[in-house]
Amino acid sequence: MKNAFMAALALSSLPCAVVAQNITHNEYELNEVVISASPLEESSAGINQAVSVLTGESLHSKAAATIGETLQDEPGVTNSGFGPGVGKPVIRGQAGNRVKVMQDSLGTLDASSASGDHAITTEALLAERIEVLRGPATLRYGNGAIGGVVNVIDNRIPDELPDETTGAFEYRHNMVSDQNSTVMLLEGALSETPVGNWAWHLDGLYRDSNNTKIKGYAQQLEPGEDPADNRRTHGYIDNTDTQATAGTAGLSWIGEKGFVGISISEMENFYGIPPESYRNDETPELIQIDMEQTRFDLKAEWADVLPGFELGRFRVSHNDYEHVEIENGTKGTRFTNEAIEARVELLHQEVVGWTGAIGFQIEDRQFAAIGDEAFIPKSDINNRGLFWVGETNHGDWSYELGLRLDRQTIDPDDNSEISHNTQSLSLGGLWQMTDSQSLSLSLSHAQRAPSVEELLSFGPHHASESFDIGNPDLDEETSQNVEFGYQYHGAIDLSINLFYNAIDDFIFKRNTGLVDPDDELSIFQFQQEDASFKGVEANMGLQLSDTWRLELFGDHVRAELDNSGDVPRIPPLRYGLSLGYQADQWSTRLKLTEVEEQDQPGEFEEKTTGYTRLDGHIHYHLDTVNGTWILSLKANNLLNEEIRNATSFLREIAPEPGRSLELGARLSF
Repeated sequence: MKNAFMAALALSSLPCAVVAQNITHNEYELNEVVISASPLEESSAGINQAVSVLTGESLHSKAAATIGETLQDEPGVTNSGFGPGVGKPVIRGQAGNRVKVMQDSLGTLDASSASGDHAITTEALLAERIEVLRGPATLRYGNGAIGGVVNVIDNRIPDELPDETTGAFEYRHNMVSDQNSTVMLLEGALSETPVGNWAWHLDGLYRDSNNTKIKGYAQQLEPGEDPADNRRTHGYIDNTDTQATAGTAGLSWIGEKGFVGISISEMENFYGIPPESYRNDETPELIQIDMEQTRFDLKAEWADVLPGFELGRFRVSHNDYEHVEIENGTKGTRFTNEAIEARVELLHQEVVGWTGAIGFQIEDRQFAAIGDEAFIPKSDINNRGLFWVGETNHGDWSYELGLRLDRQTIDPDDNSEISHNTQSLSLGGLWQMTDSQSLSLSLSHAQRAPSVEELLSFGPHHASESFDIGNPDLDEETSQNVEFGYQYHGAIDLSINLFYNAIDDFIFKRNTGLVDPDDELSIFQFQQEDASFKGVEANMGLQLSDTWRLELFGDHVRAELDNSGDVPRIPPLRYGLSLGYQADQWSTRLKLTEVEEQDQPGEFEEKTTGYTRLDGHIHYHLDTVNGTWILSLKANNLLNEEIRNATSFLREIAPEPGRSLELGARLSF
């Protein structure tokens, strides 16, 4: 691992690996932000690439303690919680190893995919913007992105020289859990020094909270059941307090044709897992996660890097991750993940009418679980990927083609090596019918190799309240995806995406309905079966006046297994409307969402009831001589509904928070 890390660092000094972009960023029309997730020109988001971007005030109003909670209202995206300390995005019904969460276009390199109780190590409150990609275009990021991509950008490695020192300080208090969040950001430049121009970045975060308040009982009652038979908390979820700190320092040298920069970040996260009910004469088993990580990033971008190549980019990250699961105050199983990921992209000049990017990606991990509940063996995991993405334009028609080859090898300590080769291909076309409307169609063939936990899990895991059983004979998943899109921008703004995804040998964590007699844990087994996902995402916006805007929205996914009924833990149909007002210093929004019941939950899974959710926020901007203040009030679940999320493993013992108010103040200068 260390040799691979040193080799990757050495590559960064070679001209052919110093990759670049134009220092002046272009803007993509949709949401008027840069779509950095495309390896082509910075203004390119791809053909029919269903993309959501949170930035500016939109990100500020939605940012929360977890990435899943931050993105839960985006089209096709829901949150899979494991208590307030964990929230992971579910994209079009797919989660876990099919959704790749990235830190500036590289993986988070944590252990979040190994189990539902493991948190993702990236912070929305420190993000500059968050991009969500859905559909075929995600294949360029590897077989772990077959379901979607979330890219968190925080400018930890500056890519341009700022004119002056800027910064921000922010404080938030959320009453539903007495959560306090404090954020600091500083950026500046050291220009015209004897060794060139330098840009620097500093950020920090501190957050703590107590138990989360809810409506009613935490443990769901069976019909006719007396809550006195077992001990259940009422009005709050026990063992859901959290404490997190994070900090990053970055430095970049800025040249005429590009830059090279480094950063180091530290994170600590301590959070509890909601317990199941227990008899009144029993001692409850309380489990907490104590996580820490150190991450190093290197990033270089340069123009005219090689003959025939206009731009190039090089990124490498090294992460040292560890968390300990504490059971009733005693340290238990320790999970470690020492990982390195590197990515090279070269943007070539036009060839027979096509411009494109060719790239190479490597990832090496040493993953280990040590202790009585080491249900995954220590393993060396290696991934190699080679890809090309290109696009061409002919009048009102645009086309995009993508190819990717990957090889994954897993070498466990107690077993023979397991390897998988995957191939992916996507083709898309867009017809710009008029200046205001377009039609698009995308086709893709994408494969995903099974992960180490899907292959080799075996044993109890009390933090997730499950006994997990893997299958070393699992084959690659193969997805055939068709997506159709229509967009209209005019008197109204209309966006519709329809998709159909047939997945051969779909891997899922099946609830067997059995209980392990020794640990009294539900037995879950990773199995394979053909499945189909089909759905729709739609949004319509209408500008009622210069200050008022109305939006209607909805999304739905239906996921079925060929022989075993329904895919488990799929979000139900949801739809709603929002009304926004913006004028002078004021910005407000009220959003009403109707979520239907999930009556097709999968074998041995519980149904969830529907609910109506009302959320809102108010922002007030105030310019002063010291900078710009944003005073905010955010309200969630104003109707105080009992919300049990269909995507959550803990929906029967840990509902979503009750009515919450969050007050915030941010000073930018």
